[in-house]
Amino acid sequence: MPIILKKLLALMIVIILFTPNYGLASQHSYLKLNDSPISIEASSLEIIHNDNKVIMEGKVRVLNESLVITTDYMELYYNLADSNNNIEITKIYCDGNVLIEFDDQLITSQVAEYDLKSNSLLLKKDVLISKNEGNNIKAEEVLVDLNTMRITMKSDERVRAFITPNN
Repeated sequence: MPIILKKLLALMIVIILFTPNYGLASQHSYLKLNDSPISIEASSLEIIHNDNKVIMEGKVRVLNESLVITTDYMELYYNLADSNNNIEITKIYCDGNVLIEFDDQLITSQVAEYDLKSNSLLLKKDVLISKNEGNNIKAEEVLVDLNTMRITMKSDERVRAFITPNN
């Protein structure tokens, strides 16, 4: 496997899994990469080096110990950070049946976009965030500012939450 592909895949997974200890649901549950092996599966993988872009299609699945990300389609954008060809990931886009599973949490949506420049995660279309079998929030759009952990939820109709005490 060419060295650029190895570097690209390794860095892609680090960013996909939202590295440094940013949580989406509580101070104890974090969506993050750990040091265990990473498995990537897709029907196809295309690297478009002139556009600094990687495209994965067809039942894309990323596994890392207790974290699983699945989607129909994923695009990863990157820049070459220095003369050593180190890669800096700038944006990750997922489209179609996005599912993020970690700890006792599930996040589903049709679209997910992680912008590393603004350090924000945008989930769109039929977003459902579930924790502990029974607690869930449903919205059409969820924006997470990973710098401040401010979470904004919107819906054309209403944002819906179901919370079970002591759960």
